[in-house]
Amino acid sequence: MIAITGATGTVGRYLLDELAARRVRPRALVRDARGAAAVAGQADPVLADFEQPETLRPALEGVRTLFLLTPLHPRQGALQQRVIDAAVRAGVSAVVKVSALGIGTATGVIHEEHEVAEHALEQSGLSHVMLRCNGFMQNSRQWLPVIARFGAIRMPVGDARVSWIDARDIAAVAAEVLTGEIQGKARYDLTGPAALSYPEVARILSDAVGVPVGFEDVPEEEARKGMLASGAPEWAVRARLQLYATYRQGLAEEVSPAVAELTGREARDFAGYAPALAAPLARLS
Repeated sequence: MIAITGATGTVGRYLLDELAARRVRPRALVRDARGAAAVAGQADPVLADFEQPETLRPALEGVRTLFLLTPLHPRQGALQQRVIDAAVRAGVSAVVKVSALGIGTATGVIHEEHEVAEHALEQSGLSHVMLRCNGFMQNSRQWLPVIARFGAIRMPVGDARVSWIDARDIAAVAAEVLTGEIQGKARYDLTGPAALSYPEVARILSDAVGVPVGFEDVPEEEARKGMLASGAPEWAVRARLQLYATYRQGLAEEVSPAVAELTGREARDFAGYAPALAAPLARLS
């Protein structure tokens, strides 16, 4: 039995597709009836809330392997540790955790919270696989309102280069690992096939969506005000600015062959993903 968390999220939805293609029907831990309805076609939903520890062990009874992925949260590390503790008590054998590229070198909320959870998993005694992922290509959808308004990606990233990864490739790797034998410990750095600068990404988007897209390197304070004005909470704004700082330090430039090694095909490139942004950008323009 495989159980997955984050089944209704970006990677989780693709992972359900990957497992369905392998004729594997996992158990999906969801918070409410809406989540249960969303996954019912491809998974067996069970209600579990990370904020309610008493719901976790029953949800994990009989599970062999757990896929651990949760949204960004100011207490993400502690919440994941809670799930790991419940997995130990429920007799789970192995955990596959989605983590962040740069653990141990990059600083900031995102990396620190993942590091807390990674440490908990290391101390748990469970066999485990860490999937340390770079930025998701799908997160570029967050840029679209700004592109529609200003005609440019506007971020405080300077000349940073990032080896963005398609979330579909993360799901494909996760499915391979989850359906195999997991013994001991392993770690894979997951990236796309090339590290791109933001001006390069802007040119790719221009070609894909059919309208000019530029890039403007803006001061951190301007970016902070813009994110707060859009409704982002202070902690999330701080986390994002810290992430951009790691990009400027060159900590997101690594290009790893792990996707190809684990799936047997090359990682998808940004040019292949960019056309998916054309329709949503047109709706905003």
